[in-house]
Amino acid sequence: MKILNNTGEKNYRTKKKYGQNFLENKVILEEIFSYADINKTDTVIEIGPGLGFLTESLAEKAGQVYAFEIDDDLVKILSEKFSKVENLKIIHTDFMDYDLSEIVEKEKNIKVVANIPYYITSPIVGKLIKYRDSIDEIYIMVQKEVAERISAVSPSSDISLLTHAVQFFGNAEYLFTVKKELFNPVPKVDSAFLGIKLYKDREYEKQIDEAEYFKYLKAAFSNKRKSLGNNMKNLGYDKQQTGSALEKTGKKPLARAEEFSVQEFIDFINALKDEK
Repeated sequence: MKILNNTGEKNYRTKKKYGQNFLENKVILEEIFSYADINKTDTVIEIGPGLGFLTESLAEKAGQVYAFEIDDDLVKILSEKFSKVENLKIIHTDFMDYDLSEIVEKEKNIKVVANIPYYITSPIVGKLIKYRDSIDEIYIMVQKEVAERISAVSPSSDISLLTHAVQFFGNAEYLFTVKKELFNPVPKVDSAFLGIKLYKDREYEKQIDEAEYFKYLKAAFSNKRKSLGNNMKNLGYDKQQTGSALEKTGKKPLARAEEFSVQEFIDFINALKDEK
């Protein structure tokens, strides 16, 4: 499918293998910036700039922008379009292969603002979280269903391992919905703009070791249809021990993992360990 960029200068054929769905809607753009609140003291990382619609405004508002693009053809278009923009660096590589320490060690006030390739949402978010000491805020366009899961509040059937994998490290908020018809080419599902503000005080990491938390969490979600009484057997706890821990934390005997917030699950782990 061929589309024309907003300057009318280049004809470009989108590549399905890169999950390309371009957004060029000024109303949505304004809404993105109303939440991201970019200013000249900010350094912005953009993943998948496409034809540069969002990139152009980012460069106008931010102090420095690093735009990661893997597509050879798009890099040529972007390099030509922004050849005179001094505070924009186009990095021609796969974002997942790039060592972000090269950026975070020399920059400050770092935010991520991007319409990311949906097929690698989880790996991208996971990589960004690893740099939580340096990255302050993440604002990304993702599939609506994924945004609902990441930002879910307990109790909710939307809560999953992914929910906790993000909310253990930051506050996730579903900001607004974007209809699929606003993208070119039109994807199969609607999208949503998601905001994640990473905890600088390591709110939950101070209470429990990360590896221990996720060991218990993976056991809890090992069979989402079953209660914790069944799933915690994987870690050597019988139903009586799990039931006692659930009672201490104010949960019902047949509670499932989807009924817990991060703090509630930390409390449950502590209560469960006391049963040993």
